Amino acid sequence: MATYRPNANTLRNQALMFATIAHGSQVRAGNDHIPYIFHPVDVANEVIYYSGLPLPELEIASVIALLHDTVEDTAVTIENIREQFGQRIADGVAALTKNASIVEISNLTKIRQLEENLIRLKQAPAHVQAVKLADRVSNLKAFPAMWAREKIRNYLDEAALIARELGGASDGLHARLVSRIADTRVMLSLVS
Repeated sequence: MATYRPNANTLRNQALMFATIAHGSQVRAGNDHIPYIFHPVDVANEVIYYSGLPLPELEIASVIALLHDTVEDTAVTIENIREQFGQRIADGVAALTKNASIVEISNLTKIRQLEENLIRLKQAPAHVQAVKLADRVSNLKAFPAMWAREKIRNYLDEAALIARELGGASDGLHARLVSRIADTRVMLSLVS
């Protein structure tokens, strides 16, 4: 019989509430009927169910997953994250946050931004790298309707680079990402 532990998920619940408030009325790009918060929750679920991380790292990684887009996509700062959740979680969120000084104006700058992010992530702990793998798995579940086939292909190429560079952080998430890339490539070839 499971033991009743009312505070077992306190940190995750705090992160979920924080991210929900931070993302507010944001919606997924191209899917105006889906609240944005569903994405960080999906990333956390991917980490929890498929990462294979040891329990202490899993708990930290799931909180980082819930918060991973708050600094990049809202008015939240790394300092806000540090104050609310501590240095370890703030460092994880910072490693996952795109460098705002690299302005995305072309596919070349997008690749440069990803390469810079991967350099930082390869220096981060495996549980942070696992969140990046889970983020890309989640993003490959459905594409915005307005994306052209070429944009999807480029995104799949980026996902393959992420899988190659960070795959060692989690065999389970690496396998899910590689499988999702392959399935999407097959789907694109069938729709030609």
